[in-house]
Amino acid sequence: MRNIILLIQKYRNFLFFLFLEFIALFFLFSATNNYHHYNYLSSSNSISAGLYNFQYRMTSYFSLREINNQLMVENANLKNQVLNRDIVVGRKYIKHKDTTFKKNFLFKEVSVINSQYKFYKNNLIINAGTKSGVQKKTGLIGTKGLLGIVTNVSSNYASIRPIINPDFGLKILHKKSNSWGDLIWIPEENSFNNVYVKNIPIYTDVKEGDFFITSGAEGLFPRGVVIGRALSIKKNIEKQTLIIKVKLEEDFSSIKVGFVVKNQFKEELDQHLN
Repeated sequence: MRNIILLIQKYRNFLFFLFLEFIALFFLFSATNNYHHYNYLSSSNSISAGLYNFQYRMTSYFSLREINNQLMVENANLKNQVLNRDIVVGRKYIKHKDTTFKKNFLFKEVSVINSQYKFYKNNLIINAGTKSGVQKKTGLIGTKGLLGIVTNVSSNYASIRPIINPDFGLKILHKKSNSWGDLIWIPEENSFNNVYVKNIPIYTDVKEGDFFITSGAEGLFPRGVVIGRALSIKKNIEKQTLIIKVKLEEDFSSIKVGFVVKNQFKEELDQHLN
């Protein structure tokens, strides 16, 4: 106690100055002094707004993972609506426009945790496996277009053969004419952002910028998933076909999100294809 009294005595002039300063500031910014009171409120509001904005940015940053997961689920639901096809199936049905239908495809959102794009035989890895319902020989699409086919599955992960792999092959369509072609990636001639479309009839009117889409023929993908746009067109006079270089819609150097496509009637379709 004695030390406190000695401290006050030592700094009594400074403490008295602070006391007078407090009284002066109180009257200066009181409600009766409109000008200074208004400036005080404006400044305090500006500081508070800045602090709240900083807090919002920090909380938003740490919520990005949750927000991203919500967007992936929403994208999967949208793809169910946009890309799905309804087929008549008898007793197992849902009502749609007074007709008996059942949804053909289901979409499962996943993250692409590894994407190879510089190798002879490229490969993708996703963070979902058998525990999430992922199976072999199911398709994978991205937010913009086609990605590949599931080739190997473990409990929590799956390997994907992307379209930028020489072992990948798929029947596709020229969107404007509905002409059939074969999707091929040739390592010596293609890069990670383009492929070839071959065997389209030479009389087909294909122009630069035309879209190529999935046909849905193998049952791996719904019809209409974008693959890319025509970059260049050449004619193979001997075979009477077109050789078209297509710029891919998906950038394999920066893939983060994908959607596994499950055809609920794939086994039934395979019976007819085989």
